Amino acid sequence: MTTARLVRLKRWRIFLAQLWRVGRGRMVLFGVLVLVTGLLPNATILATGALIDAVPAAVREGLDSPAGKPALLALAALAFLMTASTLAGKALAYVSRLIDYACGLDGYQVVARMTLGTPGVAPLEDPALADQLESIQDARRRGAMGRPASVLNSIVGTRVRGLGAFVVLLGFNWWAPLVLTVAWQFTNWVYLRVTEQGVNVQMTEGATRMRRAAYLRSLAVEPFAAKEVRVFGLGSWMVDRYADTWLEAHRIMWQGRKQNGSLNVVSTILLFVSHTLVLGALGLAASRGEIEVAALFVFVQAALALSDLGLVGDAQWTLSQTLAVAEHLEELRDRAPAELPPGLSAAGAGRRGAVGVRLENLRFTYRGRQQPTLDGLELDIPAGQSVAIVGENGAGKSTLIKLLCGLYDPDAGRVTLDGGVSPLEARGRIGVIFQDFVRYRLPLRENVGFGHLPLVGEREVLEGALRDAGGAELMGKMPQGWDTVLSREFDGGVDLSGGQWQRIALARALTAIRGGAGLLILDEPTASLDVRAETELFERFLDLTRDVTTILVSHRLSSVRHADRIVVIADGRVVEDGTHHELMTAGGRYAEMFLLQAERFAVPGSEDTVGEEVGHA
Repeated sequence: MTTARLVRLKRWRIFLAQLWRVGRGRMVLFGVLVLVTGLLPNATILATGALIDAVPAAVREGLDSPAGKPALLALAALAFLMTASTLAGKALAYVSRLIDYACGLDGYQVVARMTLGTPGVAPLEDPALADQLESIQDARRRGAMGRPASVLNSIVGTRVRGLGAFVVLLGFNWWAPLVLTVAWQFTNWVYLRVTEQGVNVQMTEGATRMRRAAYLRSLAVEPFAAKEVRVFGLGSWMVDRYADTWLEAHRIMWQGRKQNGSLNVVSTILLFVSHTLVLGALGLAASRGEIEVAALFVFVQAALALSDLGLVGDAQWTLSQTLAVAEHLEELRDRAPAELPPGLSAAGAGRRGAVGVRLENLRFTYRGRQQPTLDGLELDIPAGQSVAIVGENGAGKSTLIKLLCGLYDPDAGRVTLDGGVSPLEARGRIGVIFQDFVRYRLPLRENVGFGHLPLVGEREVLEGALRDAGGAELMGKMPQGWDTVLSREFDGGVDLSGGQWQRIALARALTAIRGGAGLLILDEPTASLDVRAETELFERFLDLTRDVTTILVSHRLSSVRHADRIVVIADGRVVEDGTHHELMTAGGRYAEMFLLQAERFAVPGSEDTVGEEVGHA
């Protein structure tokens, strides 16, 4: 058995198992209805043939004569079969939709468990997973993910009709249906060969290219890049590059179709010759009086209906994609957690107060890199202390925060919080504002309340957090109050400035404190602000979080000098640790960096400016 056939059989097994998993009873009913609706058309052809055969005698002798009885019975049978076919078809469509919805929901849940159920973000950075998710997304856009039962109904129902026609045509001559079936099956084999080549490319190599094309398209049509695209005149470049990337994604598939061009010609000739033989034999038999007109009608209809054993058209392409998606979903199902984790607000329930932090001999290396970002880092932060983490770009400050939040697992060493628990166990006790914090295009209520989801409906708590964050004036600019969407892409929505978004993010962190967080982290969320604005925000943050442990990350040293303690990271470990005054007195790496930054604010011609800045610090 060829590899391609083994892959096809594996995919069919997975696909049918998924259908069976979402509803056994529905699948049994689905199978019965598919069989019934597939056989009814052939029964209708036979009833029509019986009516044609009985009509001449009934017309000649009258419907009330013995000769009229077969005509009336045939007419009644035809009416019953047509009604039954309509009702069965509607019932099958309804059951198919139910199964489609169940399968679609099951598939989305698998994707959600994979993307949202992993405790960290490292699995989501796997290129293979990204390609799988993109191929599933592409299949969803093409309709191959949301209607598996409908596609299966189309394919299997068509094949059942074809088998019924095969049996009917045997009544003329044994070789007639065999000749037509061989021709149609060869044509179907050629089509499937081309289809599966295209689907395999689309779900593997094509997925990477289509992911790149989708990104280029987003640059062209979504607002986030609109300003630079216009200022730098990138529109034509993006259109051309998108077209090139899209064509590249399809070029391999088209090459496969060209390679099968000769087989397409052979299949066309085979179909022409086989139909000529069978239909010619039927015409000759009718001219010789070997078969009646009614039989000729039935056999001709059966011969034409044998195409149902060949090509089905777009449904086969969709089914091939559906089978491939089923395989991807099964792989994701094996990797994903059994269920989504409970709300993070439930973690650390009942605990209050500041959180202590201990980092022991941490080592961490990013995927694809040889040099570790952190190597042997040690750090203890007592509960209630405010600590600033500083260092040059690339020193590992943000990496340390990600490990502290449980977004990555260290290669060596461990992180313990809140009396010895892991970051995952203490995640409900951690609040953080990242440098690239999310600006949710959702109502103001959610943007603040996401700090502690159970408080999203507590207006007084949210108002207090927003007021403490310095955003009290924002409420006067919200046309729909707390239900105002923070995006002009929605009716009644508003856009915020960078500083206003900073206050929203800070209010979200303060909401986390009100929900029980005992460790608050600011990971350079103020990079877009000037020094004065950043300093004011950090000082407000420290003032509002005196009862919890705080960690501030910044490359601007003047903004964090009021922290209880300053930790300098270099070469993947802590190299200096102390208060601002202690580190300046020591004259080490921190003092050197601080003086270099202070020089940027010196007034030309004044020798005392730097000294005044240091003295003020």
